[in-house]
Amino acid sequence: MAAKKLNPAAKSRWATMRDEARAKHKPTPPYLFDAVDPPIEISAPDTVERVTAMAELVDGKGDFESRALRRLVAAICGDAFDRVWAIVQDEPFEVLFALVSDMSDHFNSVPSQVGDDLPGGA
Repeated sequence: MAAKKLNPAAKSRWATMRDEARAKHKPTPPYLFDAVDPPIEISAPDTVERVTAMAELVDGKGDFESRALRRLVAAICGDAFDRVWAIVQDEPFEVLFALVSDMSDHFNSVPSQVGDDLPGGA
């Protein structure tokens, strides 16, 4: 049986869904990690990859296993992780918690809110 050909002028269901979701998306300004000049821009953790990574690490109450902290920071920082980690890795442990808290405040997305507007929550 031959595959059904799509009308090249017709927009696919995927493209329609994607475009509708993108239109609803409200980008958050990046977090400026100003430990260096110029500051490292950390984009909002709002991509599928980063949101699902955080949802796997953080429960509905905002709790996470301390052994997952590095992966949580990586999910929050995205592509900027290596540059940020190079700066914070030798600091006292409390510095990392302060940074994560500050980034969460900036993005207005404490880990427990990750996925709240997804069907079924996170």
